Amino acid sequence: MMAKKGSLSDLENRFSRAADHLQSLVASLDSGQLLGFYGLYKQATVGPCDTPKPSWYQAQAKQKWEAWRSLGSMGKAEAMEKYVSALKKLNDNWEDESKIGGRAWVAVSSMVNTDDTLNDGDKTLLDWVKEGNEDKVRETLMRNSSIVNSPDESNMLPIHWAADRGHMLTIKCLIERGADIDAQDNDGQTPLHYAASCGHADVVEYLLSIGAKSLKDHDGLTPKQVADERLAAVL
Repeated sequence: MMAKKGSLSDLENRFSRAADHLQSLVASLDSGQLLGFYGLYKQATVGPCDTPKPSWYQAQAKQKWEAWRSLGSMGKAEAMEKYVSALKKLNDNWEDESKIGGRAWVAVSSMVNTDDTLNDGDKTLLDWVKEGNEDKVRETLMRNSSIVNSPDESNMLPIHWAADRGHMLTIKCLIERGADIDAQDNDGQTPLHYAASCGHADVVEYLLSIGAKSLKDHDGLTPKQVADERLAAVL
């Protein structure tokens, strides 16, 4: 049944406030929950997924595409209702706690950092990089600068993560301590690939200004080829 205009407006308002409120819960959610919200958000705001499946991007982008695509032809109103219902299951009092804003959860590069729940004393350089905490990054590297190019299980260096999340000050701090600006992860992607594909124009311009190379990843794609039209012109 099609919702009446007035009721749809009310639903849109609740959905907007729910998407805004989710920002305060991101750090406590696992990747599966965040993917679910992401798919519903895209379905509610854009409609059924009609974009090609990413074949070159990080596994994260493929997972998000699949979460959206799995909703099929679900209508926007139904997606909004499911989004609000899912949030209510997480926090039954979310409407009392929320403030009218309209800032929807649309972040694509910070799905979830499970290390956010760690005590500060247990956090590593990579944890601080993901959070964009420049002071802690600098402090950690002052104690041991040799870890600046330490990879994770995907062979991503701290600078990959900083570029993915657009943390400019953190990137500069890492580079000051010897970060490899052309390092390639398991997919052959460099920090420039990450910044370009995530749309961080300031990071792209900065990396280029200090000599970052436009290398090809393992799919044969350069940073320019994975960027949107606006950034492709810069690259």
